[in-house]
Amino acid sequence: MAAETYSGFAQRYSMVIGVLLSVLITNILFLILPTGFFFMGDIILIIGGSIGLFFTFKYRKEYQSHIKTGVIVGLTSSILSLLLIGFIDGIFYFILVYGFDVLLLLQYLLFLLMNYSILYVLVGVIMGYLFGNHYKKKEDPAQKTPYFKK
Repeated sequence: MAAETYSGFAQRYSMVIGVLLSVLITNILFLILPTGFFFMGDIILIIGGSIGLFFTFKYRKEYQSHIKTGVIVGLTSSILSLLLIGFIDGIFYFILVYGFDVLLLLQYLLFLLMNYSILYVLVGVIMGYLFGNHYKKKEDPAQKTPYFKK
């Protein structure tokens, strides 16, 4: 078993920190401005996901696949963002108006998952693939220009 070099806590848990950072930024921005152009929180999801993916790739381990890491972080953070947005909406809007009702909260979460989960998953996977592909080409200069070798 080969010894691996780590630069600390950030590199050891880069994917987890990237997901948590993405989810927290997405939900804080959604609380400030709960709108979107095409669907609920689309630009906010892109901003939060980009910051989380940037952090993940900044501290990525050398043996991790670029595209697989990006897709996993993008997919996980988009699903968790949608669930946390549903819980926050349920707490701040429904509980204050209707009181605490678990069935109403679950009905709202089911509504969000049915209507927005496909869009959130697609945006998360596409962003993860694009970031992974970008960093893969950035770290492998021989693959960029195969025609101009010395």
